[in-house]
Amino acid sequence: MKGRPLYTQDGTLVTHRSVGPAQYGRFMIDVFEEWVRRDIGAVYVQMFDTALANFYGEPGGMCVHAETCGTQLALEHTGDLYSCDHYVEPGYLLGNIKGKHMLELVALPAQRKFGQDKRDTLTRYCRDCDVRFACNGGCPKDRFATSPYGEPGQHYLCPGYQDFFHHVREPMQQMSALLRAGQAPAELMTAYAKQDSRRGRNDPCPCGSGRKWKHCHGTEPAR
Repeated sequence: MKGRPLYTQDGTLVTHRSVGPAQYGRFMIDVFEEWVRRDIGAVYVQMFDTALANFYGEPGGMCVHAETCGTQLALEHTGDLYSCDHYVEPGYLLGNIKGKHMLELVALPAQRKFGQDKRDTLTRYCRDCDVRFACNGGCPKDRFATSPYGEPGQHYLCPGYQDFFHHVREPMQQMSALLRAGQAPAELMTAYAKQDSRRGRNDPCPCGSGRKWKHCHGTEPAR
């Protein structure tokens, strides 16, 4: 690739510096395996908070994994208002707040359609997915891949998302059950500690990396 590509939402450019779907899924699983053992209730990871909310049945805090979007607008110093901070481009300019109140611009049919299209333009493969309720297809700006059904408009990181949400399904369901019982999700760390105490050092790590427990998440954290 030569030169500097334009920062627009058209095209399917992925460079050698781009994170791949499998890499992304592996990274999120590795972080989750550390967090679920040591950091629930102490360290807040937005991706995990949003996943828990979606598994619990409540809206999460990340527009990326919300069913619809359109509330994370971008306001430039000139007063120009855009549909989203990922879409600061001429085609998504709603207007200028010097001429119209922001509430009027947000209520425009174009902006409502922008937010609803996140749900309405999902591929059939995505709509059939068993973890769609937690993922919701990711951000439309990254839907430039082809689905296994041969459809355009699939999220580039879809395989990584699937790996992550399938991996966290059981602990997310357990934390949801704790919340419904009026207990803190952090109590799950006690259950993990009991499981880990029964795990042999040479057993496979439950994160699915293929490494032994002692060489993976069974190592003591650096002090």
